[in-house]
Amino acid sequence: MNNISGIHAVREALRARPQCIRKIVVAEGSLDGRKREILSLARESGIPVYREHRDRSGAQGVTAELVAFEWADFHELLSGAQTPAFFLALDQIEDPRNFGAVVRAAEGAGVDGIVVTERKTAPPSEAAISASSGALHHTKIARVRNLADALTEMKERGIWSVGLTPNAKAPWHSFDYTEPVILVLGSEGKGLRRRVAQTCDTLIALPQRGSIESLNVSVAAGITLYEVLRQRTKTLQRRERST
Repeated sequence: MNNISGIHAVREALRARPQCIRKIVVAEGSLDGRKREILSLARESGIPVYREHRDRSGAQGVTAELVAFEWADFHELLSGAQTPAFFLALDQIEDPRNFGAVVRAAEGAGVDGIVVTERKTAPPSEAAISASSGALHHTKIARVRNLADALTEMKERGIWSVGLTPNAKAPWHSFDYTEPVILVLGSEGKGLRRRVAQTCDTLIALPQRGSIESLNVSVAAGITLYEVLRQRTKTLQRRERST
């Protein structure tokens, strides 16, 4: 069981997944508008609220105790996708802050969901939730035992898999992201595993001009995710102008 602390994180959890909250603890004393909003949201969802000393109520005087994280079903995730589908796959991202930051970028870009590996994936801990600024509560995330097999099944459904790796020759913007797509990102140190990379339909890379060998995975994710959004927005605007 995890706890999350802080006004923003608790408020987003209440808005997105109140069923995952067991109880809320708020520091004794006066309540500002943001804490009153949290109490109101808790009452609407029937979640008990306790008033305790500040040293027991977490960051900013607000803590939520969570039940087990609710993972999405992989096949339901695929069935509920928009047209064209837009997914993100994470191949063993183990750092919780990187995991949270990637989820934040993915939610902002409007992905249908995220696919992660059962092993060597950061848990949805307080650190991950905090790094995601609450986006983890708004994003559907499914776990799979074998990512390469999952990508193969998605390929059979007409979803292109695009892997990001430093050794690829094609630039990140070269793919037509107006097609159904799943972006595939590797771990912080090792990148994409061999079989996962071989399963991808194409591999892309971000240019490196400085001295550092590679970008942080959350930065790389943000750049590539928003290239998908840029291309799709441009296509939509073109269609609107022609009608």
